[in-house]
Amino acid sequence: MDGISRALALLVLSCALVWGCGGGGGGQPSGGIHAKLGYSEGGGLRVVQVPPGGAADLAGLRVDDVIIAINGASVRELDYPDIVEKLRGPVGSSVQLDVFRDGEVQNLVVARQAYTR
Repeated sequence: MDGISRALALLVLSCALVWGCGGGGGGQPSGGIHAKLGYSEGGGLRVVQVPPGGAADLAGLRVDDVIIAINGASVRELDYPDIVEKLRGPVGSSVQLDVFRDGEVQNLVVARQAYTR
């Protein structure tokens, strides 16, 4: 993926995960992890921003963490729609993230929150 494609993917992914741009939820109020993410050179998703008080913040996700798996599925093997589908879901449901931080893999469980504008 070239630089322009990565930048566009980051913008769209950020919109979908922070502001809730449609989809997800299965008829229930849709929620998400409330974090801005970008593609990492190593193949994961680098955390770019964690809004205070959001789901990611409350679960302990930090800027520069790298998400390497979502609910057990390697991020390297997921395309953009699959990533959004796995991170978004009904408000109050949870998603399990394997996060690479400080040379170690940590498991975080994030309770999805409703989107607010």
